Amino acid sequence: MNPGAGGTHDRVAVFAVFLVAVAVLGAQAAAQYRPKMYFEGDCPYYISTTLSIVHDFDIDLRNQLLGGLAVHGRQIALGRDGQWFPKHSLLMSVLAAPFYALFGMPGFAIFGLLILGMLAMAFFCLARLVAPRLPSAAAALLLIAGTFLRQYDYNITPDLLAALVAALGLFLLLRGRDLGGGCVFGVAVFAKLTNLFLLPFAWIYVFLCRGRRGLGRSIAAAAVPLSFLLLLNQVLFGSPLITSYDRNILPRNGELTLVSHRGQFDGELWEGLSGILLDRDHGLIPTSPALWIALPGLALMWRSHRREAALTLVLGEFYLLLFATYRYWATTRYGNRFLILLLVLAAAPMALALEWTAARVKVWVSAARPGSRTAAQSGS
Repeated sequence: MNPGAGGTHDRVAVFAVFLVAVAVLGAQAAAQYRPKMYFEGDCPYYISTTLSIVHDFDIDLRNQLLGGLAVHGRQIALGRDGQWFPKHSLLMSVLAAPFYALFGMPGFAIFGLLILGMLAMAFFCLARLVAPRLPSAAAALLLIAGTFLRQYDYNITPDLLAALVAALGLFLLLRGRDLGGGCVFGVAVFAKLTNLFLLPFAWIYVFLCRGRRGLGRSIAAAAVPLSFLLLLNQVLFGSPLITSYDRNILPRNGELTLVSHRGQFDGELWEGLSGILLDRDHGLIPTSPALWIALPGLALMWRSHRREAALTLVLGEFYLLLFATYRYWATTRYGNRFLILLLVLAAAPMALALEWTAARVKVWVSAARPGSRTAAQSGS
């Protein structure tokens, strides 16, 4: 990885990326601020969880949600004693609690905006591992402005937080911080269960780079947050292997039935892949044109950082194919929130592509200057 990364100039640059992202997205969010955001999609359930934590000191949502299981069963997890626990990860609701306590309901919008700004910082840090400072900053801002993330300025979703935590874990592992990276990857699983699939790929990378000792450190560190998650499942649902996504309620044939999300990855692969790539409102190609820049960057990355390029390619393909089979892949306001991790993986190759392009443009401009032509003619 880039030995020149780090230092005062990089800290200034990453903070500048954060400020630019927050300023631009914050202006967009302020222009459209209204209560409507709190009623879109799953947002009421994330907010209700925070309200329950702050006001009731518990996570039972029965006294936050009006209506019965026929209304809310799809979005809650039925506890072992009939409680209505959150279906989605608790991490975002817990972290958002101080913002709600300080700013009231607007605190949720502020929290979401800060997560987006920190995600831009993570893009920069990952890109800086393989590329110079300027193209890394450009890649970070392009991944915000040139992808579906530009529409997430006025939204709260745990997918952003989960991608941020996963990006931090990936950054630490690529820097050789096996303990820190393993621990953060464990937290990433707590933030979003599908981040669990990051672990085997990351551990193969660690083993190839640093052998059994590095692998052991990473696994041991990840075991701490993973053990907490298993214990939480035991307390809430009666088994460490039963998750909040295994205890949802849906009406079927006039009766309420317990269902699991594990059976919802049953879609037709090619149909889902076509939608994920080409759908006008949710496809990566229409909503995230900046990702095209990362494709030639992968070839450049393969030449200079082969193991990291292989990890990027394998993870990207795995998650693309995984969510192509998800029955509800299009349940997102714009773009595809399930694939934010692909944007994380695109940061490094995009920066390399921008660096290569800038170098070629500089050569072409130098060759086109009249002075350079005169010098060439006099030399001949």
